[in-house]
Amino acid sequence: MILALGGCATYSPDGGLSVARETASRELRQDTVRLRGPEDVARANERVRLLLRSSLSADAAVQIALLNNRGLQAAYNDLGIAEVQYVQAGLPPSPTLSLARLVSTGGTLEIERQLLVNILGLATLPQRRAIAEARFTQAQLRAAEETLRLAGATRRTYYRAVASRQLVAALTQAQSAARTASELFKRLGETGAVNRLDQAREHVFYADVTAQLARARLQERADRERLVRQLGLWSNVADLKLPGQLPGLPARALARENIEREALNKRIDLRIARLEIDGVGRQFDLTQWSRFLNVLEVRGILNNERSPVTETTYRLDNGNLVQDRHQEIERTRVSGLELEFQIPLDLGEGRIREAREGYLRSVNRLIEKAVNVRSEAREAYQRYRGSYDFARHYQGQILPLRQIIADESLLRYNAMLTDVFPLLQEARARIAANATAIEARRDFWIAATDLQLVVIGGAGAGGGGAEGASAAAVAGAGGAAGH
Repeated sequence: MILALGGCATYSPDGGLSVARETASRELRQDTVRLRGPEDVARANERVRLLLRSSLSADAAVQIALLNNRGLQAAYNDLGIAEVQYVQAGLPPSPTLSLARLVSTGGTLEIERQLLVNILGLATLPQRRAIAEARFTQAQLRAAEETLRLAGATRRTYYRAVASRQLVAALTQAQSAARTASELFKRLGETGAVNRLDQAREHVFYADVTAQLARARLQERADRERLVRQLGLWSNVADLKLPGQLPGLPARALARENIEREALNKRIDLRIARLEIDGVGRQFDLTQWSRFLNVLEVRGILNNERSPVTETTYRLDNGNLVQDRHQEIERTRVSGLELEFQIPLDLGEGRIREAREGYLRSVNRLIEKAVNVRSEAREAYQRYRGSYDFARHYQGQILPLRQIIADESLLRYNAMLTDVFPLLQEARARIAANATAIEARRDFWIAATDLQLVVIGGAGAGGGGAEGASAAAVAGAGGAAGH
């Protein structure tokens, strides 16, 4: 009967990955796999090689990370361990069988057999199985959450790497123009057509741009290596080809009227918290039901005892009384049941209080998380809309005006209406504006990634924070030095 109770405990074919796979397909439109053996690894590597043949897009980067990142695979291994614990928790308590063989000095042989069964564990098996199922569902959701987290982190790193590359290309063009002007001023200075002050200004501008370019190249290499780590690349790092510039801005920003409600309905971490309350509530009910007993066990006992018995008989042999002795083995079987239980000294009051506090803690954490989710959703949309407007303003207003000012300044200089200093000042301002425009577009795409994840998988660390300020810092350093 005990073995029959555990018949429904089975392992899933995919190790519980169905939730993560469905989430990746629905929300990311990407595939995720478990690498169980050499064949799975070979198929994943082949897909990665195909994706790396052309210039990498953000979607392709996410797909490579989902196929190739071993940190994600480790999270899936944690899911497999959780499934093992779930199946084992749904099994009835294992019976204990003990055997003893005792021999006395008188030759008595005693064989004792005992079968010990945890009755309390059998009685609470349905409740414990339901609790274990809730825990396993939480583990499945955590695997899906980790999948979304990796996808978001990969997109952010991708946009930073492409932005760094675009900034390097812009500064390379500026350095080429500055080098040409510096060489021209050097030759003009040798003929006396340009004074030493204008020569020094042009030379220091070229030196500033060169320093900015060197710093930008360092940032580009660092951002590229961060992307390599997210993608999990090993031997094919050189095959990673990034586009020359970030994607253009969409024609209009998204309108999310019910983003708070959408986040409350879809957030995976909220679903995990709700399951936590369900599991803790079931545990609380189980504790109340068994508060007066810690252990309740039934022991079945069967003893077989063999003892030598000497029987004496008398008979007459030719008128003589003869004594005969015969030794026989007497077998005795004793069976019975033994009930063993443990009563806590506080009658279970401590367990009840601990379970109640654990339940209230889960409820309070869920309420706190719900409050945070609504705030995070509003913040993510505000950052998304603000970054869109900022990037659109730079692209549509500031950069065209900077180009007009640069063209007019060059005409005035060629007409000998002004010296070289205003021209260099405007060149520095134009470089800084281009860097800020690149940064603004990058921050928009990072904010768009955060907006997607804040609704389905939890708020991510993105935006134009400390890492996002690299482009402006690189471009602004030389400008400050030139004044």
